[in-house]
Amino acid sequence: MAIEQSSIRRRFTIIELPVVQIVAQSLLLPFKYLPELAKYGWIPLLLSLGAKAIDFLIVREDGPWFLAQILMVAGHFVLFAPFSVTWTKLAIHGRHAIVNDPPFGYSRSVWLYLLATIVMMILIAMIAGPPIAMFRYGQVNFDRQIVGAAGFLLLAGVFLIALGFVRLAFVFPAIAIGRYAGISAAWKQTAGNLERLAAIILLSYAPYAVVRKILEQMIGYHPPGIKAAGSACLEMLLIALATTALAGPALAYKLIVLDEHEDSPTLSERTPTRA
Repeated sequence: MAIEQSSIRRRFTIIELPVVQIVAQSLLLPFKYLPELAKYGWIPLLLSLGAKAIDFLIVREDGPWFLAQILMVAGHFVLFAPFSVTWTKLAIHGRHAIVNDPPFGYSRSVWLYLLATIVMMILIAMIAGPPIAMFRYGQVNFDRQIVGAAGFLLLAGVFLIALGFVRLAFVFPAIAIGRYAGISAAWKQTAGNLERLAAIILLSYAPYAVVRKILEQMIGYHPPGIKAAGSACLEMLLIALATTALAGPALAYKLIVLDEHEDSPTLSERTPTRA
């Protein structure tokens, strides 16, 4: 009976995530594992540059801009899926976990990771797509009521997407290391850490977004000739480096799910590390 009560107490233990420490580890990981970053990142980076060239040709030939954007987003997720899985395993378990990983390949875990990403993108499109279409319709027809209603629905959709993404953030590291236990398990694992996990995700990506914005301001949005090629290369490099920010939620997953087993103390018995 005592063992059963102890098990119940541990089941509802909430470990407060140390935001600053996790974000710092995530940002330092590319420097710590620079050889692995180069080994597993150069192929998807090179292929993404090819995809960027195709995107440029579509826009240059007056093709639909949204088609070019969809191709770029889809291409990024497809090309960087192997790197995402490898980097997640590296963040959680270290170098020994990826010694047998090829520089670029689609294993079962990579395909599952990619499938989860596709499902996520479809759900986002289903939630955000109708309000965006409604908003554009209202703009074209100068209907303020439709624009206002669409704006409200879009904000509600963005909130719902953000909530779902944060609460299910552990799905991806779980798939990467072969410990996926279902959506319900991922939802429960993030309970009590919504704000902290959101902060970890945002702050892990923020430096790359800021640097990219600074470069855009310095180079300009439509640079000519060689400058345009250089700008595209820098842009794709930053996008590739931003993928390493996956280490943020991966490290949070490691702390909450992997490091807290049967012998973990309850929340009342430990002093949580605060950000």
